[in-house]
Amino acid sequence: MTDFPCVSFVILTLNNRKTIRNCIESIISQKYPSFEVLVIDGGSNDGTQEIVNEYNNLNVHLHEYPGSGIGKSRQIGVDISAGEICAFIDSDCELPDCHWTSKMVEPFLKSEKVGGTWTLGTYKKEYPGIARYSILQHPYRFKKIPEFVNADNYIEIGTGHTLLKRSAILKAGGFPDLKSKEDVDMTCRIVKAGYTFVHVQNCEVYHLHATTFRGYMKKYERDINESLNEKNDSNRESCGNGGGGRGAIPFFLSNAFIYPVFLSLYGIIKDRDLAWLWHPIVCSAKLVIVARSFLKISL
Repeated sequence: MTDFPCVSFVILTLNNRKTIRNCIESIISQKYPSFEVLVIDGGSNDGTQEIVNEYNNLNVHLHEYPGSGIGKSRQIGVDISAGEICAFIDSDCELPDCHWTSKMVEPFLKSEKVGGTWTLGTYKKEYPGIARYSILQHPYRFKKIPEFVNADNYIEIGTGHTLLKRSAILKAGGFPDLKSKEDVDMTCRIVKAGYTFVHVQNCEVYHLHATTFRGYMKKYERDINESLNEKNDSNRESCGNGGGGRGAIPFFLSNAFIYPVFLSLYGIIKDRDLAWLWHPIVCSAKLVIVARSFLKISL
């Protein structure tokens, strides 16, 4: 690996006209010597593709693959990439500053054992309440995150704003063709292949995860259904410390009765953000979604 490895930004998108421009603008403003931007579009019809094509002369390339799932689309991005490092950035993200890429690449230069670097998401004050809540309630905000993650202490690492060494992806077998948690499956495979992940602090990425309550719960329902299907999928990779399900009773207690209200009040005081008022509502909706999903399986 050279001192300045080429980075291939891989952005998956489907009808993200409202956020794709800010995402691309934040990437092309990077003060980094060598990078390309690959936008893998799943068949947008809302003007997203037209916006992407506006940046065609700035090394931003649109690749259309209608109907491709998330896992397959990520692997398409890897296959057509020219960089030694693939930077997976969600289409509703914005990089915080022009030096972000350099800071995220630095750990790769220190050790060949580094297979990836990652950071958490954050929000802007003007984001809708449900969008701020989606960041504030993330479980990783409530515990100490290890700087180095390997097969011995693995925690679930997604790819909303994560850099992966291309050779590590290929060595681990590539992204599986899954609709959800394809990224966690991939990072798990990478650590099992002998690589280490580095959590880069003070590089949080603005992530407009959801703008409506309906959209937020739709994503949750998708993840629940995929988790239930995962139990019957022998092709899924499993890591011992992946932070899996908590069990029925702990889940019920944490989403019912007085606990959600208590946590909501605590969050408002701690973070000084009324977005925590969404917590009891979201918890009630989670109970309904989980119950409905189990009923579908039973029937």
